[in-house]
Amino acid sequence: MTQSLSPRVLVLREERGWRAEIPELRRLHRARTLFTLDRRVRETLGSGWVDYRFRTGDPLLDELVAGVRAGRRAAQLAEEQARELTGRILDRAAGLSSRDLGVLLELSHQRVHQLLSRPDAAG
Repeated sequence: MTQSLSPRVLVLREERGWRAEIPELRRLHRARTLFTLDRRVRETLGSGWVDYRFRTGDPLLDELVAGVRAGRRAAQLAEEQARELTGRILDRAAGLSSRDLGVLLELSHQRVHQLLSRPDAAG
């Protein structure tokens, strides 16, 4: 599993929109909408997960948003780990049926068959 590191981006709500500060890169972006600001930040950092820290003016909202984003990131990393481990299991599990692998991996036997049929799958 590879985890790309993204610089921290502090996003502040301003009177006329939003401001994003990327201290590590000495970059500053402004936009009227958060959607547009996000697009500009991603033009700078590239696609993928962005380590946003939001300051909306409502500390409770900021805390809730941080909790949701941390949970989503943890789920994303767990999914990447599960995908990698599943591939390793499929590489080692020669001789087991799709149904047996389905029970082991908590997947349907149809999904196991799909994974085994992929061109990049071993065996």
